[in-house]
Amino acid sequence: MFFFRSKPKPVIVTIHGFGKRLHHEFDPLADYFRQRKYEVIQFDIYDVDNAQDADPDVWIKRCTQQMKKVCAQHDNVVLIGFSMGGVIASYLATIFPVKRLILAAPAFQYLDTRKIVEYGVKAVNKWRKSEPETPEKPSPEQTNAFTSIVSQYKDSIENVYCPVLMIHGTDDEVIPPASSRNAYKKIPGKKLLLFIEGGHHRMLYDHTLQDEIFPILELMTEGKLIA
Repeated sequence: MFFFRSKPKPVIVTIHGFGKRLHHEFDPLADYFRQRKYEVIQFDIYDVDNAQDADPDVWIKRCTQQMKKVCAQHDNVVLIGFSMGGVIASYLATIFPVKRLILAAPAFQYLDTRKIVEYGVKAVNKWRKSEPETPEKPSPEQTNAFTSIVSQYKDSIENVYCPVLMIHGTDDEVIPPASSRNAYKKIPGKKLLLFIEGGHHRMLYDHTLQDEIFPILELMTEGKLIA
């Protein structure tokens, strides 16, 4: 009699964007994956309550420390980065052996940092009224850290060789869809760019298109989307 072991599911590491929700931006997606027995790692890159937690090098170090821990224990790691987190995840994919990289509305180019923060506050108030009060928006110093990270790491995408899925909403009011189109051209390895019709910047947690988006991300996570 032969017994076949099921292949272990990938471990998913999420890298959040710039705003006051921090890792909670990924809560709906994390819930989706956990219900399907995936391990999902979420963490905060900075402390929105501490205005002086604004050193971009420290932010990046927190991300690399998390990745070191995960990669030391698992050899099938998938990175998912949103907005600013997409830029950071691209960098992490150049220094850690991740299997696949998923970028949601990555902030390689952005319209206005004020819009990123202010729209985030409005979106949270509109779609997540039932949740407890969340902290105030990031400080000016933290906004400077955001712009510094994008400036320093936006070209990392040119050195990513694992398969990459990039998704972007056609109605993104913060990061222009052309940003992903331009970045996509620079990816040297296997890649796929999907534009989500009617998708806004926070489509991962605004309760509009999640039923369409999340199964696509699962296919990519399992290596079934890019041959």
